[in-house]
Amino acid sequence: MHSHRFGFRFFVVGLFLLICPMVVLFGQTDDVKVTYHQAPNTSIDSSRSSDYKNDKILEKIAIGGTLGLQIGGGVYFSISPDISYHFNKWVAVGIGGTYTLNYDDYSKEAYHMFGARAFVEGHFFNYIGLHVGYEAMNFDEYLSSQLIKDRIWANNIIMGGGYYQRFGRASTYFYVLYNLTDRPEYFYNISFKAGFNIFLK
Repeated sequence: MHSHRFGFRFFVVGLFLLICPMVVLFGQTDDVKVTYHQAPNTSIDSSRSSDYKNDKILEKIAIGGTLGLQIGGGVYFSISPDISYHFNKWVAVGIGGTYTLNYDDYSKEAYHMFGARAFVEGHFFNYIGLHVGYEAMNFDEYLSSQLIKDRIWANNIIMGGGYYQRFGRASTYFYVLYNLTDRPEYFYNISFKAGFNIFLK
């Protein structure tokens, strides 16, 4: 009696030991989908962030200026390039340069004028612009007592306003400016300035 019970128990234990490895083996062959999380590529992310910052800066920078040419009784040529930074759609600051050639057919003389400027502009209601600037100009001055030319510098404060409009990556303006210089014989008190700007991005 006891021998039959012992044999039965031995058979159950053996069957259990046989089935367990098979269950483990078949369990390992199941199609289990494993999701792997890839670490972020910090070099690509930083590059994209840098490109985005550069694009935002270029969107605020504009280049442009004015160009003038007059022929008849002489030659008058003027070029005034500038570059400006627009903090927002209302306020901009900029710097620029100016070169002017005035050739007189009667005297057969050429007068050269050059200088630099800095300015601040305000833009309002999509059509109105205000302009305040400082210009340092170098030109020939004739001494009244003697027919001698001398190169001198004149410092000028210019302010005014007029029409300004931006469309897409470009803007155009037409200003009436008042010059506060103490040398009106060389710089008109009231002048007109028309030009354009192109934004870099």
